[in-house]
Amino acid sequence: MNAPQRQSAPDLLARARALEASAPLEAASYYHQARLADPACLEAHNALERLGSDHAYGKWMRVDSVIDARDDIYRFFEGHEGVTNPIRDYLADGWRTLSELMLLLEREGKPLTGVRSMLEFASGFGRFTRHLVRVLPGRVTCCDVLPGSTDFVRERFGVQAFDSQFDPARIAWPGRYDLIFILSFFTHVPLHAWPQWLARFDAALDEGGLLVFSIHNPGYAIEHSVKLDDQGGAFLRSSEQSALSTEEYGTTFATWERVRREIEAGIPGARVEIHPRTFWVAQDAVVVRRG
Repeated sequence: MNAPQRQSAPDLLARARALEASAPLEAASYYHQARLADPACLEAHNALERLGSDHAYGKWMRVDSVIDARDDIYRFFEGHEGVTNPIRDYLADGWRTLSELMLLLEREGKPLTGVRSMLEFASGFGRFTRHLVRVLPGRVTCCDVLPGSTDFVRERFGVQAFDSQFDPARIAWPGRYDLIFILSFFTHVPLHAWPQWLARFDAALDEGGLLVFSIHNPGYAIEHSVKLDDQGGAFLRSSEQSALSTEEYGTTFATWERVRREIEAGIPGARVEIHPRTFWVAQDAVVVRRG
């Protein structure tokens, strides 16, 4: 039953595939050995999840832990020089976002568990969604422009989901939301497009709702020698998303003053609070309420 040691991941995968239909337990042993040989092997990981193996991450994380191979955020972890176990770190990072958001909303007097309905915009392939649905079952709607992403989160995590558009004016919101959460979207969208996007998000907010999004901390630009223009902004034509044009989705930096100006242009009279370095290493949280 035990898979032989010191074989390559491709050899172990081949043996696992051949055995899966007739001897799933033995196949799971080979898949486990393949993932040990190559910690980034998504085929082995997803097979262990599918087979309900004792080595499946979902067993102890208590979330659906299947990862879509098209997920560029996973690929970011896979290619990061400081990451030795990209699958585990990718899944744990979604949990980190959940804890960061819960702490932020507690400070804002709007606990996540009390949110009536939530839109996760730019939800991707569910890095965060898989954790969120445990807190808000039946209350999460996802939206993204990435091909296949909304089908994946709908089928895997049971959320409502719809496709986004590159032109915000073309988005038809299926409802209004008590919380709209947008992580690392405005960190990529050109500043000239912010007011139109913000106006559209405001149109989707329910009465008394919150809009929460992230931006790069201004100090992050300094740390990476990014020079801001006279208006306090910069847009670089590069990002980790290979499926999107860098003309529309690059990397954006702005001072807090510039951020506030763009919000005022999109949502006049809005009340704005900025919490430094709330998400990931260097993303600030922006909390917007109607005035």
